[in-house]
Amino acid sequence: MACLSTTARVRAPAKVNLSLRIVGRRPDGYHLLESLMVPVSFYDEVTIAPGRSGTGVGCRVRGAADVPGGKRNLAARAADLVLRELGCRADVMIEIDKHIPAGAGLGGGSSDAAAVLRILPRMLGRRIRRPRLVEMAVSLGADVPFFLAGSPAFATGIGERLALLPGFPRLALVIVVPSSRVETRWAFAHALPSLTSRKRRNSRAMRSRLAPASIVAGLHNDFEAGVGAAVEDVHRLLSELRRLGALGTVMSGSGSAVVGVFESPAEAREAAGRFSRPDVARAVRVLRRPPTPVWL
Repeated sequence: MACLSTTARVRAPAKVNLSLRIVGRRPDGYHLLESLMVPVSFYDEVTIAPGRSGTGVGCRVRGAADVPGGKRNLAARAADLVLRELGCRADVMIEIDKHIPAGAGLGGGSSDAAAVLRILPRMLGRRIRRPRLVEMAVSLGADVPFFLAGSPAFATGIGERLALLPGFPRLALVIVVPSSRVETRWAFAHALPSLTSRKRRNSRAMRSRLAPASIVAGLHNDFEAGVGAAVEDVHRLLSELRRLGALGTVMSGSGSAVVGVFESPAEAREAAGRFSRPDVARAVRVLRRPPTPVWL
């Protein structure tokens, strides 16, 4: 029986898709995509601690009644994967303070899982080689490898093939999340136009155009029209961001969160302050590396 002797706390960031194109489908049903993804300063807080003797992996979630705790939580599943991979047993308690809304296209659950994959092996005094860790991340979800890397990236395949972009500009962004939520499975089934290979862009060209003006010009999401037709909050918030001075706007992931790019952090903060509940707005910055854990 392995034993945890320390507690670690880490912030798990949200992500934003600045571009998202669905370019095909694999025989197993997974969709192929091309996406410019960035982690941003909007966080869940994940604490990994020793559990009570004999309880195995547990998970408690605070701040989100619609996110399951226990072994159904993706972070708990990540911990189980780590323990099986290392061939050890341990009592682990994961506590998640949720701030990133579920069903908003911001990847909070995947980010929580990636935090556990990164940190739990170190807490056990063990190491999992990076290629194997990525395979484990893919088995949990298409966004988990991105959060494992923790930096801006151009993603292809089902999202697991990443070209990291270390020189990505420090864009000033505003994320607005309405009360409406979108289930990813529904979006893939009902909100996509017909797939054509003509949507495929030159990946190398897209990765090289990292000037802010080029990024703004390339903002795009294949889900946006279909989700917006079903969820009126999406178009309402996109229009409001443009009215408040956004240089460009886009929906993130399969929705329902929308994003505006602003000229400066000060303008982003001012715009975010103009929204009121039930809409939730945050001015955020792009992150370039995973947050560092705090050892307790």
